[in-house]
Amino acid sequence: MEIHIREIHDPEVILQIVDLEVAIWGDPSDTIRPGTMLALLHEGGLLAGAYDQDRLVGFVFGFPTQHPQRHHSHMTGVLETHRGTPAALQLKRFQRDWCLSRGYEQVVWTFDPLRGVNARFNFHKLGITFSQYIPNCYGPMKGINTGAPSDRAYAVWELRSERAYRRIYAPQAEPELEGVPQANTVQREEPLGLELGLEVPRLLFQIPEDWGQILAADPKLALAWRDHSREFFAHYLARGYRAVEFVRHPNRYLLERER
Repeated sequence: MEIHIREIHDPEVILQIVDLEVAIWGDPSDTIRPGTMLALLHEGGLLAGAYDQDRLVGFVFGFPTQHPQRHHSHMTGVLETHRGTPAALQLKRFQRDWCLSRGYEQVVWTFDPLRGVNARFNFHKLGITFSQYIPNCYGPMKGINTGAPSDRAYAVWELRSERAYRRIYAPQAEPELEGVPQANTVQREEPLGLELGLEVPRLLFQIPEDWGQILAADPKLALAWRDHSREFFAHYLARGYRAVEFVRHPNRYLLERER
């Protein structure tokens, strides 16, 4: 499969982006109006599409912020048929090159910290970190997000860092975790306990293997996970920890203390 990335300015193609938003996130009431998107592009925003031959299968959209060297990446999405392909990574590579060519040093965005596939991609493939957690960031949402507060982690991608460069172009070894304590106890995908008294350089926090599936099948358990993770991140991020890695089997965040 050969994916091509193209920058988009054509209003007719932008109409396709709206359809793509609905296909990816399942909420026709929460799409960006084409006119609004065009206005943001005229003011220095980026819209690029991922094409499989002539078919639009994904996109990335971002815009300037109040900080001259920071770009906000508002949406990156790929159709389910093309998840696991190079499409998402190529979109982010394109975004990185585009931003660097315009003087940006940093790209930021939000993501749901309970969705392990996204977390793995953000940390392992891109090299982001986060030290900010925003409860109910967007208020009530629909589509794939129906039924839970829209808590989000605030990802920071340092474009010129060696960490980002190495990860976006080469596979990285898994971190050594022997002896690193885990702050929570999980049994059969249920959060059972949380230790808030750890004073260690590094610690782990486990999340479900597929929280999206839990949200669809067992909303009560999904909300328990939201409350559990919110309490954890609020506590440890406020004490100087930063999320620096995400490992699989089981899904766990690795946090390091900065101060």
